[in-house]
Amino acid sequence: MEKLYLYEWTWEEVRDYLKKDSVIILPFGSTEQHGLHLPLGNDALVAIRLAEDAARATKTIVAPPCWFGWSPHHMAYPGTISITPETLTRLLYEVLRSLIFHGFKRLIVINGHRKANLPPLEIACSRIRNETGAYVTIADPFFLAEIAARQIRESPPGGIGHAEELETSHMMYIFPELVDIKKAVKNLPKKKKFHVMDPYVEADRAFTPSTLESFRKATQPSGVTGDPTISTLEKGKRLHQALVDNLVELIKMARKEKVVLKLITPCF
Repeated sequence: MEKLYLYEWTWEEVRDYLKKDSVIILPFGSTEQHGLHLPLGNDALVAIRLAEDAARATKTIVAPPCWFGWSPHHMAYPGTISITPETLTRLLYEVLRSLIFHGFKRLIVINGHRKANLPPLEIACSRIRNETGAYVTIADPFFLAEIAARQIRESPPGGIGHAEELETSHMMYIFPELVDIKKAVKNLPKKKKFHVMDPYVEADRAFTPSTLESFRKATQPSGVTGDPTISTLEKGKRLHQALVDNLVELIKMARKEKVVLKLITPCF
């Protein structure tokens, strides 16, 4: 397909697409600080590039990206835009409901904002799936290629967090012009029982929300958690390929899912 995005198509072209296919990809990200070396649009850009590469490989249409997410703690740094979790849930819910009303039965949400966006997005997807019968799934880069990520990482425990080795390496490969690796700052968090941010470290965990003050204190002066200083383009290439391969496989699996839609109305 020459045109990937829904907004590039006419309604007639969408109608014809739906006669032979019912899969659509929805990229969701955020606009938030990513240290001194990465752009504010990092998470949205990741979701967009993954959606585009998987769409080309599978001839799948892509919904308009969402550039905003739930980023309250990152408001500690200028430029961050944060919407409430209720707004994010409602936004995805209504977008999904509109698409399902038209006949899209299999919807793949790419969450570029990692686990921060997951609770609101999971609520929307669970609600819409039970209401409509549509097949809805969330692909999060933090977990979609976890096996490959564990093999690629070289940073010590605590080295994977925010704007760190994996995120930076990935951006060095997909958007190298937006990375200034010379400004990367290492910030390994202090070891503290139950409060382990690194998802690839085996640990007993508890969740304590950050405040603006506590997040700023923990990440000054850069906004980074982890170690981006050992990032490389080659690591990013390996990670991106693993993510795209798994996303393509997920889309192919979705096409095989038996789906029976319930009668629904659009949101008014």
